[in-house]
Amino acid sequence: MENFSLSLDLAKREAPLFPPVSHIAYNRQDYQMPIPLRRTSINFGIVLSTQTGRTGYQIGDQSYESEVPAFIFTCPGPKYCALNPGPVEKFYFSYGAAHLKHFESFRERPERVLTPFRREFNLMGILQEIFHLTQTIQRPGTADRLDCCCIRLVQEMLLNLRERNRQESAFAPAIYRIASYLDLHFSEHPDVGALARTHGMSYRTFLRYWHQLFPFSPGAYLRRRQLEEARRLLEDTDLKMYEIASRTGFSDPYYFNRAFHKVLHRSPKSYRTEQRNHLSDLSRTDG
Repeated sequence: MENFSLSLDLAKREAPLFPPVSHIAYNRQDYQMPIPLRRTSINFGIVLSTQTGRTGYQIGDQSYESEVPAFIFTCPGPKYCALNPGPVEKFYFSYGAAHLKHFESFRERPERVLTPFRREFNLMGILQEIFHLTQTIQRPGTADRLDCCCIRLVQEMLLNLRERNRQESAFAPAIYRIASYLDLHFSEHPDVGALARTHGMSYRTFLRYWHQLFPFSPGAYLRRRQLEEARRLLEDTDLKMYEIASRTGFSDPYYFNRAFHKVLHRSPKSYRTEQRNHLSDLSRTDG
């Protein structure tokens, strides 16, 4: 990708859902100087490569360093000083100072000036989309799509910061994968013990780490998902009760009725009637 610097202040937004990006740029050799500077805008930068493989910033007496690629946040107020003077490959985008309220969570904690990316994150995929969009910036809707891509990068930075601050065991990723599998396959009576063994855990070890992340047992988790889906089908479809029971993993419609009543204190049929009556009341009120 060739260097570019693009102002978007006058770009028309067709469907403004996010703060509008005011400037976006890419430079293969952006020369950083070890001089403290104040910002007049809100800046998000991505240092893609450096001579040392690391990057750093200093705010006051506190220094922050990270391996690259890394996300950098700077905003009006404090002085920022680059710790690795010299050429860096950098992509960055900025917002006007009037939009600072959208990014208060970054400004509240100075250590959020610098954040490495998750290895699983498809950074280059998003950057390639951004680079492609810059080629058709005058096309209606392109500026909106750039706003969306940039806010996706901001979101990843914030989520990654919160993930790094959580104290979790080495088994946490496997537990989350198993829980996600249960979310997708709750109606198929998944064998939780077999899933645990597939991820290198005995069932006892799995339960110990499961309860560190979830307040209820795997069985209760599955039942919760079954009933959530049953509620959705009761509200949004005209499926018969035995069809809903089958779709949510209950082989016996009578057992489905008892399980539903035990948790929601009403039968599935009564629940559907209540929801339909509530919608009718709302429609009459709106009318």
